[in-house]
Amino acid sequence: MDAKIENLRVSKSYATEEIHFSGGLRGVRTNLGWALYPLSSDKDSDAVVFKAPQDHLDFAIGQCGVRYLGTCVKYMSHANRPSMDVWEFGARDPQSGLGAADSWAAIGHQAEKARDKQYAETTSYISAHLRAASLRLRDVSNGYHNQLSWALAENKAPGTWFSNTALDDLYADFHSLISEISSARDHIAMVAAIHVGAPGRIDSLSRLEDWVAKPVNRNHATHPMVRILLDALGAVPASGWLRRIGDLRNEMLHRVPMSANRSVAGLVLEQGQTSLGPVSKIRLAEPLSVTALSSQPIDPLVEISQLVGCFEMLCRAAWKHASESPRVS
Repeated sequence: MDAKIENLRVSKSYATEEIHFSGGLRGVRTNLGWALYPLSSDKDSDAVVFKAPQDHLDFAIGQCGVRYLGTCVKYMSHANRPSMDVWEFGARDPQSGLGAADSWAAIGHQAEKARDKQYAETTSYISAHLRAASLRLRDVSNGYHNQLSWALAENKAPGTWFSNTALDDLYADFHSLISEISSARDHIAMVAAIHVGAPGRIDSLSRLEDWVAKPVNRNHATHPMVRILLDALGAVPASGWLRRIGDLRNEMLHRVPMSANRSVAGLVLEQGQTSLGPVSKIRLAEPLSVTALSSQPIDPLVEISQLVGCFEMLCRAAWKHASESPRVS
């Protein structure tokens, strides 16, 4: 019997692919190739276009000195329907074909099918926090892009330090980003604790580290998932990048919120020379009258995106030792 289809509607959809870089720069696919923008307030010279995608990336990363943050595909269909953004941070795992968030979601699905409720819930929390952190990274990138566009539109001179009310949104997104990635870190530690039979009170990375450090529990430090976490933490004072995530979280959420932190009180418009002319980018900084830019620490977006990238790779390494494999069925 043939199925009867009623009220079938077919409409055109449009997709725009954008690459996010640090410093507020963007790459977008056009009919002429890949464009890098914004470069100025002049609409006729607002972008440079490259026919080859690799040339586009090499110029942005190599000559402009920016960092790749992620890719956003914007889908538009019917005029009266909302657009849909699909954001992806980093490349997918070559073994599973999935990002870290999807890998842990799939592991949770398999654990649920196996009726392992605790494992299913904890791994699903890892996935949820990873997705939220990735979206907040996108939002921080959007904030930088808007600030760069505004600075160029106002013809601010290179080296200008300034602030505005939109910084409050940027600070809030940073707080959310570091909070989400820290929560994902603690849930990974909870999964590792389950594997080594730790008591239920071991529900964070710091508690797992303290528990494993006790002589009676030191043999559990050799478990692959625990070892991955301990290696990324490093031993005090030679702290590793995973401990740095905790330090940033404690600083932002418990000691000095970004909106009150003098070291990131405003923005600086930087300009660098490339083979295709000057290119501007933006960063957070304290007033240049207090500290020269060359003496200031790395821009928070660059540092935190590096940490998120490291954590993505850690999550890929850790899922290989999970009780379930990330099969999608």
